Amino acid sequence: MSYDIQKYPVQPALPTITQHDQLPTGAIEIGRLLDTTEAEDLYVLVKRDNYLSILTVYRNLKTHQYYCKQFDFPLRVLSWFPKALEEFRKPPVAGGLHAGAMTSADENVDGEMLCVQLATQGYHLVNLSRQSPLGDVDSYMPTRISFSYHFLYDLGFLDFLKKLGEQYK
Repeated sequence: MSYDIQKYPVQPALPTITQHDQLPTGAIEIGRLLDTTEAEDLYVLVKRDNYLSILTVYRNLKTHQYYCKQFDFPLRVLSWFPKALEEFRKPPVAGGLHAGAMTSADENVDGEMLCVQLATQGYHLVNLSRQSPLGDVDSYMPTRISFSYHFLYDLGFLDFLKKLGEQYK
């Protein structure tokens, strides 16, 4: 059961990538970084025209089954997310959100509505204009990918995104 309310039109899904090393025609890998925070999750960033697919790739530690999960955003998320995260983290006296805020305002990024949300040990990047590939097809659940503080700041994913954001403005 979904508790998310659909406020915006949902964009059609991009074709699903099931293997990070077998990209469809026209899809270009622009970077990858390994998150060793809990397990070894590989994040692969794939440019698809004006879109970005973030793939999380891992194997189940017990069964060794391969998983490749896909989260789609407009390509400009590469430059938008670092700035949005910086704004989200500002204290209220510096013009940031009110104390205790859990989510940023929804922002239109190339026709898709995005926001940043506080997670237990990091942040969610949310695309309210795309149905989650992990959700029930009969109910709305936005695309939501989580990044731990450790992955973003200590392992360099945020700096990596900033660098790519400069390349793909």
